[in-house]
This record gives sequence, C-alpha cells and structure tokens, in this order.
Amino acid sequence: MKNRIKISVDGKSFTLVGEETEAHMQAVAAYIHKKIGEIRTNAAAVKLDTSLAYVLAALNVADDYFKEKDKNAELEGRNLGLRARLEELTSQLDKTKAELDEAKAELVELTDDQWQETAGQLVLNQKEETVSRGDEEDQKLPPGDLKVADLNSTDSNAMSLKGGQTGKNAAKKSKKDKYRRR
Repeated sequence: MKNRIKISVDGKSFTLVGEETEAHMQAVAAYIHKKIGEIRTNAAAVKLDTSLAYVLAALNVADDYFKEKDKNAELEGRNLGLRARLEELTSQLDKTKAELDEAKAELVELTDDQWQETAGQLVLNQKEETVSRGDEEDQKLPPGDLKVADLNSTDSNAMSLKGGQTGKNAAKKSKKDKYRRR
C-alpha cells in the first residue's frame, strides 16, 4: 500500500508517495532539510542561489551514503572473518567432544581387574621412582616385592582412578588378605 505524506524541506512543501512508513519519510525529509540548512550557514554564496544549495546538499548526502557504504563493507568483511573463526572453533569443539566421548567409552570398558592392575602399576612405578631418588625409608622395600596390599600405602592414587571405587575395593581386599595371612 502506498502512503501519501506531506513534508516540508527548506520552506517548501512536497507530497511524497511511497511504501515506507510516514515516520521514515519524515525522518528522510528532516535529514535533507538539516543538510540544506548546514550548507546555507557555511556558504554565503548559497544564500542567494537555491539550486546551488540543493546540489551541494545532494553531494553531501551522497558523500554520507558512500562513507556508510564503505563502513558497511568493512563490517561485512569482519563479520565473514568472525563467522569463519566461529566455524573453525565449533569444528575444534566437536572434534574435542568426540575425542572425550571416545576416551570415556574406553574408560568404561576397563574392568575392575584392569583398574587394579593399572593402579598397581602406578604404585609400582611410584615405588621404583622413590627408590631411584634415594629416599631412605622406601629403599627397604625392593620394587619387585610389591603386593596388592601395597595399594593401601598409596590408596589416593588408586582412588583417583574410576571415582575411588576400585581403590576402596582394593583396600578392603588387601585388608582381608592381611588377616588371612596371619
């Protein structure tokens, strides 16, 4: 639907017909009126020649338009760069999530025996490392003589695996083993 709006620019009335809203057309008319007023205040020769004022106003509006067009092109370029970076980061995130899911699946597949074996190996490695560093108290235990009961001494290592359940089970089992040996 076409709108008919009466506007006033530079003291002259015009009727505009267009599909834009009345508020939009009034804002455009006010902008042109302001530009003509700026030109009339800044140039003495324009005060007498109305057509020169209109031409200069049109040039100023065109200048504003091209400046805004350049800014828009720059922002579009930055936007494209940001979109590409977002896609790259999203791809990296998806890849990392897939790797995490795969690691979780592998972790779930480990049995309690494998957990105990892994925990025992960690303890063995820690004991061997302690002996190789030369800690006097731990040198009394030869690295090859470690048993499941030795998990108690480094229970925190075993518990840090699989939420602590395997470490707790190993600790209970090793305590039972100690009582049975007596």
